[in-house]
Amino acid sequence: MTTVDVAATIAPESLLEETTIDEMKKYESDIDIIELRIDQWANHHLQLLKQNLSILKQVDSGFKVLVTYRTKSQGGKGKMSSEDYLELLKNISTLDDFHMLDIEWDSDIPPQILRDIVRLAQQNFKQVIVSYHNFSETPGIDELRFTYYKMHQLGPNFIKIAVMPNSREDVAVLLEAMASSVDAVSCRIIGISMSELGLVSRIAQGVFGGTISYGCLGEPQAPGQIHVKALKEQLAFYENT
Repeated sequence: MTTVDVAATIAPESLLEETTIDEMKKYESDIDIIELRIDQWANHHLQLLKQNLSILKQVDSGFKVLVTYRTKSQGGKGKMSSEDYLELLKNISTLDDFHMLDIEWDSDIPPQILRDIVRLAQQNFKQVIVSYHNFSETPGIDELRFTYYKMHQLGPNFIKIAVMPNSREDVAVLLEAMASSVDAVSCRIIGISMSELGLVSRIAQGVFGGTISYGCLGEPQAPGQIHVKALKEQLAFYENT
């Protein structure tokens, strides 16, 4: 059993609104990480990011801030080309006032390019989550294990796979792939089976060796997300049994 941090995903249309800030303060004890999504912005990503990071800093809570630009190919709203996405990651890496950066794993991008960005972020005192998302299906267990292994080779602090189940068996495949990969890699691991069907992967994350589970404060930002308060309670139930 591993200890699981709760990440609350927020996706402001522009600058963070007072209602969202109030929700963060209200559920502060249930949140370890704020995942700030920025792929919903059409442009001015760095400017808006700096402004929102400044707002989050003023909230002065104990949570870490994770910055995520999710590309359209991996289920997000981001429409940048691969080249522009990689350049954005480089620019974000050097900013202050946040703690973690999500970097998507893409088999079409040479590993050395991704590895260099991982190192750049870490040199700027950021923890890195290398992530892979499949919103259509759950690949086979061998492919999932191989993906974990390939992401691990980039040298991040965390590796994350989130996939869509089409059956209960798919949920079991993801959980087995995560559990069997924990001791095979040197970084921390995350595995999510999305949608309501895969809810067990979120609430029993620690049972299978996972270290971060994602929830929401209002509208879910990914299929199957539940409110952070309920998520924290369910995680505690498994940790105490």
